[in-house]
Amino acid sequence: MTPSLTAIISKEWKQRMLLLILMCAGMGGWFLYDGLISYPKNNVRAEAYFALRDDLGEKSPKLESAWLALARERGWRESPPKKIHSADSLRTQLWLGLAALFVAAIIGAHYFRSLSLTTRLEDGSIILPNGKKIPLDKIRGVSKKRWKNKGIADLVYEPQPGQSARFILDDYKFIGAAEILAEVEKVLAEVEILAEAVKPLPPTPDESKEEA
Repeated sequence: MTPSLTAIISKEWKQRMLLLILMCAGMGGWFLYDGLISYPKNNVRAEAYFALRDDLGEKSPKLESAWLALARERGWRESPPKKIHSADSLRTQLWLGLAALFVAAIIGAHYFRSLSLTTRLEDGSIILPNGKKIPLDKIRGVSKKRWKNKGIADLVYEPQPGQSARFILDDYKFIGAAEILAEVEKVLAEVEILAEAVKPLPPTPDESKEEA
């Protein structure tokens, strides 16, 4: 009789998802800050600086002192701005920010939906996170090519006679999936032993002579 096992969402998977959410949200906030605050502020400074430059001349010795006086008066950075950001540039920052926040929201929704998911082994069947139930006696093989690097095992089962389908056990996302996989391998090994046991024995030399 197989034991009852439950694999839950792993700490490593949760940390990875939270990091992705923070990265996307941070990028979105950065782009929005540029498009809504940083770039417009720069443009105000740049317009004032370029107006002084046009009045005094780009190489005038008075330009630097006039700019420093204006910057200090208005509480601006003293380094001269290099350019005016175009309206297209501001819109690009806004769209990039919204896109990054949208991605963060999608990942966040997936994260919170996944927290309650499990992979279970109960009453001789594997119950996948989507609720699908796969009896152990329907499993026909296991591939562990991705197990070492990714913690993923690919399993083949027979939903109906003559049919073949696949599912995975993910030990990176679901801590405890390795124990479930071990039980699957035990069952497959027992089936293989049983199949060897029921194979017909080769005839003995005496039996071969009698048949001849």
